Amino acid sequence: MALTGISKRTLWRRIADGLLRTMDPEKRGERAQLDLDEVLPMACIPLASDDIALVVAADAGEAEAQCDLALLFLKAGRPAGALYWLELAAGQAYPEAMYWLGRCHVSGGGVPRDENIGISWLARAASHGHVIAREQMQALQGRNGQAVAPLASGGGGGLDGLLEAIEKRVVADALRETANPPAASR
Repeated sequence: MALTGISKRTLWRRIADGLLRTMDPEKRGERAQLDLDEVLPMACIPLASDDIALVVAADAGEAEAQCDLALLFLKAGRPAGALYWLELAAGQAYPEAMYWLGRCHVSGGGVPRDENIGISWLARAASHGHVIAREQMQALQGRNGQAVAPLASGGGGGLDGLLEAIEKRVVADALRETANPPAASR
């Protein structure tokens, strides 16, 4: 379901009609496994041949792979599909997934827009060491540690715009550091 965007009921109907096979015909239920070669052509996002290992790892429960697969969904403009994988990875305390869940909630990507839930996810990501989320959380706090006024009604893209600007700055700074490492101490 998460890979195809097809409802559980429709998939079961296709199995019952013989259009899809389960790997174990005797096993029916929530985790019935389908032949990946039959499912891949139904994927709702484009998948390159090297993405197949990613799908297998994500399905096996690897948080990093789940998050990476979610990012493919986001890149393809399918945020609702990304949420399934992000929630699985965030449930394993994977900071990158927590970060992207926060960004989805702030922007309303695949979920109703809710800045409070989004900031909560960003705070969790920051507390688990996510560098960009940490910078964003620091920017959202005033000099005295108090939260800044809500930004949703302000210009310049509101909270989502602010978060994106901080993300771009942090990434640009990291790229500059990589391109121009500080001279080694002698």
